[in-house]
Amino acid sequence: MHGAEHLLEIFYLLLAAQLMAFVFKRLNQPVVIGEVLAGVLVGPALLGLVHEGEVLEFLAELGAVFLLFMVGLETRLRDILAVGKEAFLVGVLGVVLPFLGGYLYGLQIGFETLPALFLGTALVATSVGITARVLQELGVLSRPYSRIILGAAVIDDVLGLIVLAVVNGVAETGQVEVGAITRLIVLSVVFVGLAVFLSTLIARLPVERLPVGSPLGFALTLGVGMAALAASIGLAPIVGAFLGGMLLSEVREKYRLEEPIFAIESFLAPLFFAMVGVRLELSALANPVVLVAGTVVTVIAILGKVLGGFLGALTQGVRSALTVGVGMAPRGEVGLIVAALGLKAGAVNEEEYAIVLFMVVFTTLFAPFALKPLIAWTERERAAKE
Repeated sequence: MHGAEHLLEIFYLLLAAQLMAFVFKRLNQPVVIGEVLAGVLVGPALLGLVHEGEVLEFLAELGAVFLLFMVGLETRLRDILAVGKEAFLVGVLGVVLPFLGGYLYGLQIGFETLPALFLGTALVATSVGITARVLQELGVLSRPYSRIILGAAVIDDVLGLIVLAVVNGVAETGQVEVGAITRLIVLSVVFVGLAVFLSTLIARLPVERLPVGSPLGFALTLGVGMAALAASIGLAPIVGAFLGGMLLSEVREKYRLEEPIFAIESFLAPLFFAMVGVRLELSALANPVVLVAGTVVTVIAILGKVLGGFLGALTQGVRSALTVGVGMAPRGEVGLIVAALGLKAGAVNEEEYAIVLFMVVFTTLFAPFALKPLIAWTERERAAKE
């Protein structure tokens, strides 16, 4: 019966996501918010029709992988390299400022050093899936500010992972694991370097002559393979999927890859966003202490990313720089993973975990609502210049 139960849960998720997407389209609001709220509706918080489980978690992760694979497919490597300096600055500042803000505020409200470090770490990593969906929905993936966000997200993930490795090592062993961190840095640099090297080869590769069933089969294998390789060295699978998509961006038109991959993404990506809603434990947000501290932490989280993005991308103009900053704001599941590790290590208690949960919920909801008018404002300036 397990297969039937899982199919029924997938049906509930897809049905709710489609209905809420329709409503939010009619309201001229970001569809991704409707998909997240669909998960809240059918999840344990309200109707209780869908619960967390290994199968749904895997399908949700696969949805994120295909979303970023599709985004990578529409992003050429040379376009990312053209804004490489800005992307690097945005990535670095977007890690340093929120970390310091979260850590110092944690100390201010009475956290011990270790919980304050975990709080700062939870504010570090951007969940680019939310932003990527909005950029894709509005058809602005080719704009320089979008490329900066996507490039910075890769750097952000590597740096965030290093910060997490340091803090988690301190929590578990009481010291910084220099060897593990060095290995992580080397593997991350090699992985990204390999993707850059392969991009020139794949652009000239006669896929139709390879011993594969079809160009689409080759593309899917490459995308999933890059995601798996990223996960095996400790990076987020979506980083590998994004780089895998970029490898194929030069040949996507030749082999007509966009339509079939978009069809797969259209099925799986709503499951990812709906499962974000299913995971939200709304009851944990009712504590007055959590509401106050969570609000302050959310403001710190948003301001840290917005300021980092603004300063890093200011060469692109004020409007584009603000768009980059807001695009880096959502934390999504990344912040929850950090808090869960802290909880498991005994460095964070339930109340401190709930504060991070509050921040994750509201940064996830804030970014799409703020991005849509901001992008429209930025595009008006661009149109006027042209």
